[in-house]
Amino acid sequence: HAALLERVAKDLSCKPEDIVDADLCLMDSNPACLAGLYQEFVSAPRIDNLLSTWAAIQGLCDFSNSAAVADSSDICIAVSFDHEECGSQSCTGAEGATLPSWIDYLLGSLEVPTMARPGIMSRSFLLSADCAHGVHPNYAAKHQSEHRPDFHKGIVIKTNANQRYATTSLTSSLFREVCKKANVPVQDFVVRNDSPCGTTIGPIVSAKTGIRTIDIGAPQWAMHSCRETCSTNDCGHLLTLCSGFYETFREIDNSLESM
Repeated sequence: HAALLERVAKDLSCKPEDIVDADLCLMDSNPACLAGLYQEFVSAPRIDNLLSTWAAIQGLCDFSNSAAVADSSDICIAVSFDHEECGSQSCTGAEGATLPSWIDYLLGSLEVPTMARPGIMSRSFLLSADCAHGVHPNYAAKHQSEHRPDFHKGIVIKTNANQRYATTSLTSSLFREVCKKANVPVQDFVVRNDSPCGTTIGPIVSAKTGIRTIDIGAPQWAMHSCRETCSTNDCGHLLTLCSGFYETFREIDNSLESM
């Protein structure tokens, strides 16, 4: 411990005794890179879930710089939480009150009456974007034969009957229309019924806010490993999806409501 503090102090140009406390994480410091015969793979630490965070933020920025933003009447949000891998129960996790409080503050600043706010939440839609387990050629038996998300073949819709994912037939149908309009391919994933299913922040946020939610993500290999892998095409698919979602969702939702 003393040796580690000495090294940290050296990098900070201070004395070890000047460090009152620390919250340090060890990680792969090698930069992300392209790999594969055709450079068709991205090799990087923490693809889960920096990939989705990047796509959401960049997609929102792209939308805000487009002509379509002038016709939008929605509040467009991109949010990333801490502690998803250990339960989300913290002040900066999805189980906390931060997001509902921020939304309430936003609606209050726009002078939306309190009684009207539940209606706004019910008309809202959440993409819970978290990477999916792509089928690995060396471990193909880990997936059901009908649910094997492949690299380069699009964004994965994740479904679980025990509500480990927030996807429903309604949110899935809306999402497919968004993808169709954005020209983004879609795949489906259900975990093997003899395997435990992980979860995401989707069910948590949906339950706390009442917002319609779908769990989706780009497929990847070696999730939670020191070094992870995904495909270059699916990075592009995810960004195109996020940009298209902000631009086209309200039109699609209104058209389905009128049917």
